[in-house]
Amino acid sequence: MVVVTAFAALLVFIGYGFVRTGLDGLNDASAVDARGRSVDGTVLAKEEVTGPQGSRFERIEVRFTTEAGVSHQFWEGGDAEVGDTIRVHYEPGRPETAGTHSVASDRAGYGLLIVLGLALMVLMPLLLLRAVHGFAIDVVRTAAFRPVSCQGLRIVMNMRHFSGRHSENAGRPE
Repeated sequence: MVVVTAFAALLVFIGYGFVRTGLDGLNDASAVDARGRSVDGTVLAKEEVTGPQGSRFERIEVRFTTEAGVSHQFWEGGDAEVGDTIRVHYEPGRPETAGTHSVASDRAGYGLLIVLGLALMVLMPLLLLRAVHGFAIDVVRTAAFRPVSCQGLRIVMNMRHFSGRHSENAGRPE
């Protein structure tokens, strides 16, 4: 039971991380939408990355120059070829918000991350409570129907005993 509780706590913690990341991403996407600029960038490199469970995806390195004339580079998932010109969206003064995806797709992705995080934070404790409740019911049922002997007396405890309806033989030696 301790392992199940620890696992549920870990999933709640991960869920919290998903929610925080999603909220930060939505905040950045909203800032780019409200105050953002779009400039052309150049794809400098492309690589294939192996993800969890052997999945593969491509990411690209993009360089862009802000309206202030400062050059920045970042890596992002994408399928453009090296040398391609690609549109970069960013918030002035915060080049870490740069991305090649639309604000709408960023919002959808971060929104999905928030939903997943909330599901982990809410559903895991509920599932744990259900498991604990089921375990407790099993323990009570097992104890209620198990004969208990005490110094030669056989006391039969059953559910009728707990409900106030006593068996005629309850507490009498056999």
